[in-house]
Amino acid sequence: MGYQALYRRYRPARFDDFVGQEAVIRTLRSQIMSGRIAHAYLFCGTRGTGKTSTAKVFARAVNCLQPDRGEPCGACEVCRALSAESSLDILEIDAASNNGVDEIRDLREKVKYPPQTGRYRVYIIDEVHMLSAGAFNALLKTLEEPPSYVVFILATTEPQKLPATILSRCQRFDFGRIPSHQIIERLRVALEEGGIAAQDAALARIARAAEGGMRDAWSIMDMCIGFAQEDGEGLTEALVLRVLGAADKSVLFDFADQLISTDAAGALGTIDRMMRMGREVQVFVRDVSAHIRALMLAKVCGAEHAAQLLETTQEEAQAYIEQAQRVSDTRLLRMLDLFLESETDMKWAAQPRFALEAAALRACAPEETLQLEALMERVGELERKVREGVVAAAPAARRAKAAPEGAAAAPQQEATVMQETPKGAAPEAERIWQEAMRQLKQKPMIFGLAKGGRLASAENGCFTVVYPKGTGAMSVKMLSMQDKNDQIAQLLTAAAGYPCTFRAALEGSVAESDQSILAAQRAAQEQAQKSLDKVFDAFGRENVRVLDE
Repeated sequence: MGYQALYRRYRPARFDDFVGQEAVIRTLRSQIMSGRIAHAYLFCGTRGTGKTSTAKVFARAVNCLQPDRGEPCGACEVCRALSAESSLDILEIDAASNNGVDEIRDLREKVKYPPQTGRYRVYIIDEVHMLSAGAFNALLKTLEEPPSYVVFILATTEPQKLPATILSRCQRFDFGRIPSHQIIERLRVALEEGGIAAQDAALARIARAAEGGMRDAWSIMDMCIGFAQEDGEGLTEALVLRVLGAADKSVLFDFADQLISTDAAGALGTIDRMMRMGREVQVFVRDVSAHIRALMLAKVCGAEHAAQLLETTQEEAQAYIEQAQRVSDTRLLRMLDLFLESETDMKWAAQPRFALEAAALRACAPEETLQLEALMERVGELERKVREGVVAAAPAARRAKAAPEGAAAAPQQEATVMQETPKGAAPEAERIWQEAMRQLKQKPMIFGLAKGGRLASAENGCFTVVYPKGTGAMSVKMLSMQDKNDQIAQLLTAAAGYPCTFRAALEGSVAESDQSILAAQRAAQEQAQKSLDKVFDAFGRENVRVLDE
């Protein structure tokens, strides 16, 4: 038999083998011992947390002839058949590749057949959120009232995509991320069995990189062991960093020191050194973001609480606090925002390194520069609003000298009103569009298509955005698709507070230009009339002469 990956070799075969899911395992084991087996279960959680493995163990346990404290005995005829996968009483279905109505209809027909050897016929449907709407409807009735010998176990990483009618018919179990210390303990047991030496820091680095997924931890350690055997070294932290393409903590502390002390040249030098060493830009940005987050948490929560939140030692938490004391909370938050934004920008950048360097330079800017930059942004925004839609009303009343006593006529006052036809949409519509674009950043693909457009009009809640000819043709084509159009319309409706629709058009198209001109003319007339009314109220209609310039 060939080599077997660690995550397959150490896949849990009993409930006692699971780590980090104590509440779920205890409930399932109690149901098996009491015989209160439900007809449908929903296992949801992030990848690699044990959903499918738990479903398989649970399926063997409910069919076991001699269960031990809710555990499958592994020795009876049924357990041996199920472990060898030679029994048809457990059927595992991949919903990602069997997501149509026909597959579910076929399942409904097979449900009628009773189990061969065990007491239950268990259907495990993995990635159930991939089923189509028609497939969910076909499954609904069977899931609600299956035969007494059928148990459904649905597993998914995205439970929010399941219809409420499906959710209400299942017992839901949420699988949380596995704590790092439990991952480390499980890895250490496997290493001791294999006689492989490993540093505690190396195991801690693997556990953090796994992000709470036991399967990811096994896969990373598999790579590291192969690397260590080739080099003849043990499992060291430096080796793990090379495999992951990540940065050492000392590098992150030095880089943060350079940002805090506004040493832009030093920060760019560190980035260049990391890239020459073969580090991945995206991995380095994530490490920097995690380090800045650690500084923020340590400063706010203190050493003891931060050590628990960050799953690190008291000494390391104290080092975070000492570094965080040198920078203000506001600047820490801004630095974190900058690197998080750069991580998103890298997905669309031809040169991801440039986005990282730009974020580093902006993070090195001192507080005074940031305040000046914020002020300039506000001034620029005001200038744009005045240029694109605000009518300037500047009454210049000239008071005449007092007339001689007994004069018959009163002095007249004159006011000059300057009118400017607004270009594009009104300021309120522009604000709604910009708010929708900010929310759209959470959908990078659609945001990348939409950000190159200019709001032309927002007549009757229909937001028309125009794109330049040539380069914008693809954006108009993609954004005109129903799903993308509906998503942008929903964001516009949320930002405006009233129903809105979205329309993408090329610059200079007939429909766009007509609508834009009409909207601009109407907005100009309304704003001009309001300005005139104010001047008439102040000086009297008979004392005002309007000049069009």
